[in-house]
Amino acid sequence: ISLGQEPDLTKSTDELKNAYETDTGNPYLEWLLFNFGRYLLVGSAPGVLPANLQGKWGRDLSNPWGADYHANINLQMNYWFAEMTNMNLVKPMFDYIEKTWVPRGTETAQTLYSISRGWVTHNEMNIFGHTGMKLFQNSAQSANYPECGSWMAIHIWDHFDYTNDVEWWKTQGYPLIKGHAQFQLDKLIADDHFNDSSLVVAPCNSPEQAPITFGCSHAQQLIWQLFNAVEKGFEAAGDTDTAFLEEVRQKRAQMDKGIHIGSWGQLQEWKLDMDNPSDTHRHLSHLIGLYPGYAIANYDPAVQAPPNHSKTYTKQQVFEAARISLIHRGVGTGPDADSGWEKMWRSAAWAQFGNATGFYHELTYSIERNHAVNLFSMYDPNPSPPDRIFQIDANLAYPAVVLNGLLQAPDVPSLSTPLVVTILPALPSNWQTGFIKGARIRGAMIVDLSWSKGKPTSVTIKADEGSPARLVQVIYAGKTVKSFKSSGAQTQNIRF
Repeated sequence: ISLGQEPDLTKSTDELKNAYETDTGNPYLEWLLFNFGRYLLVGSAPGVLPANLQGKWGRDLSNPWGADYHANINLQMNYWFAEMTNMNLVKPMFDYIEKTWVPRGTETAQTLYSISRGWVTHNEMNIFGHTGMKLFQNSAQSANYPECGSWMAIHIWDHFDYTNDVEWWKTQGYPLIKGHAQFQLDKLIADDHFNDSSLVVAPCNSPEQAPITFGCSHAQQLIWQLFNAVEKGFEAAGDTDTAFLEEVRQKRAQMDKGIHIGSWGQLQEWKLDMDNPSDTHRHLSHLIGLYPGYAIANYDPAVQAPPNHSKTYTKQQVFEAARISLIHRGVGTGPDADSGWEKMWRSAAWAQFGNATGFYHELTYSIERNHAVNLFSMYDPNPSPPDRIFQIDANLAYPAVVLNGLLQAPDVPSLSTPLVVTILPALPSNWQTGFIKGARIRGAMIVDLSWSKGKPTSVTIKADEGSPARLVQVIYAGKTVKSFKSSGAQTQNIRF
């Protein structure tokens, strides 16, 4: 990747960092951070375990949060960029899930929920297979999160979608997704509060945020995407359990999709309209369908309307409600936290709206405020050294966030839906010239992209040998510049 940077070899990294300012930026330092993020994941995840909260750079014998696996944003964020940048580093994570979450999570499903099908795990896991709810102050608020597997299913499906590794999908990927989907099928219950013929999760809370209620938007969006992944991958997996597939289809149609617009125009965080406009919580849980998911980004009223069609929104209405929620969520410096990862998530979300100003502001704000002079991301910039906490997730999110400002191809509910590839959706004015080579997108395709003076000059999209046929639309500045059907080893060249 190039961001049009001009290397300044006369200054040390700490000098570059100390001179860095929000919005003003420095393409050279921003380019360094992109490559630094890739290096940190390479260094953290070549072995038998996935990257934890500190990678392998824990300072002390006992590290903050036990250097564990938080799977309500942090573990997932560590791997956002792996598929996109063609880094084959995800297998340790899937092996870890298979060897720890599944066997112990099967017991947890039975013990906690009396569910005999499938597996579940909750937030804050360790290397020994702990899958229950962690007892701590605010226990339910932090630990009541049985959607860990649902979110990780995005990464499992993504690996197949990006690589078309059918053998892996049959032997590991699909069985993992199917097992967790079986659990969620049995956990959904009828919504007897609104009595609207829908199925909801109960009890639930938005990750690390009260109240405990039902039909939380985060959970509903994730489970809907989980069920889509089952259907999209069913045939390739060679599954013959058609009764299971039919149950997925039936309950997916009946479930609440987690998309509701509230009294002040917001996308509701809960099915009950009780969002606080002053809530600047660090998590963007109800916007997971905007990024990294697609329940909002590719909202389709034809498949996401509620069972009784009582509230049907247009995509434009849903986008505007999500934008309002993002504005009210603040810039990532709320009273609950001031971390780098929350700013990274906000940056990616603004890029999804095509808002280059919001995208670059949050990106540069995180660099100035949360990155140390060695470029490690600090969880809280306020305490004086040596008490600042290094947390690796913002470093590892950074490459994915940068790419989301330059190239987007979010998932779709069905393989028959065209894959929309948007080029330079949120290009900052500081990156007037640059290129991307070898980025991967869905459908087992590779993209090369170059731009000059703030406009694209060429795009090349090449499908891998043996990749499945996909309908593709290439979008720039709101207009379709090319539509085609991809097939194995086919190359599409676009010149501007």
